[in-house]
Amino acid sequence: MPIGIITNMDTSKRESLLSILKNASPNVDNYLTTNLGVAEAATQPLSEWVTYNTARATSVTTTGEGADYTFSDLDAPVRSNNYTTIVTEPVQVSKSEQATKVATGQDPWAFQKAQAIIRLKNKMEYLTLNGSKVSGISGTGRVLAGIDGCISTNVTARTSGTSFSETELNDIMQESWNAVGSQYVADLLLVPAIIKRRIAGFTTGITRNIDAKEKKMITEIQVYQSQLGNDVMVIPHKDVRKTAGTVTVYALREDLYKQQFLTGREPTWEDKASSGSYDRGVYETEFTVVSLAQAASVKRTGYASTL
Repeated sequence: MPIGIITNMDTSKRESLLSILKNASPNVDNYLTTNLGVAEAATQPLSEWVTYNTARATSVTTTGEGADYTFSDLDAPVRSNNYTTIVTEPVQVSKSEQATKVATGQDPWAFQKAQAIIRLKNKMEYLTLNGSKVSGISGTGRVLAGIDGCISTNVTARTSGTSFSETELNDIMQESWNAVGSQYVADLLLVPAIIKRRIAGFTTGITRNIDAKEKKMITEIQVYQSQLGNDVMVIPHKDVRKTAGTVTVYALREDLYKQQFLTGREPTWEDKASSGSYDRGVYETEFTVVSLAQAASVKRTGYASTL
């Protein structure tokens, strides 16, 4: 029986295409580059600063009446350093692509530039935590030492698969407390998601949520109050090592780490000349990490990668 026409008979119908783009890329969770302070600009690629730490007395020899003084060597401030790292994110979009009408109605050139600065910041975040120091003198690019490479005093490799417990967290906080003055004890715990979930399940410790108006990106942060009485923010971080055998936890004193840019080398866009039918340009920056007192930080690795 004739039925006129139905949709599956009409080959001229136009596609249904929503003008909505949801960008779910995991590139916007950049706690460190968003929240770390910025130090005074570096004036050359090898940035240096001084640190000072003297041990607390563990025994005392008193002075007898009328005795002469006994002098000993004194601790002096020491230099620390880091290399600045050049990070780039180039963009090239053809003239034809820019002239093409896309589903979202966005300008492809503007869209790609907007995404490029997000990718640049993501690279900076990864390096800020995981950069492995390279001088660049062999013709390779300089690489800064990230926070992971800055910590040297309190580093512990747990037996692979060790369960992360509340006792372990308090031991970490005590390591920081033992090494520095109480005003510099770690106040930030950077962890992979699996460790954050374990901490959220603690029942005997004191955990609470605070409104973190000063912390961009995050509206509510879980805070753990250690048995020593200090509070530590617990931040799940996508760039902390999380694979079996390498699961890592960092306890940091946030205000003792800074980002530092080489003079005039903050993230900047620069148009580049083209030799074809396209527009091109690049976001570029040169920065490093300043660690003002790494002894306040603690790094432990080897935890179980499952609950």
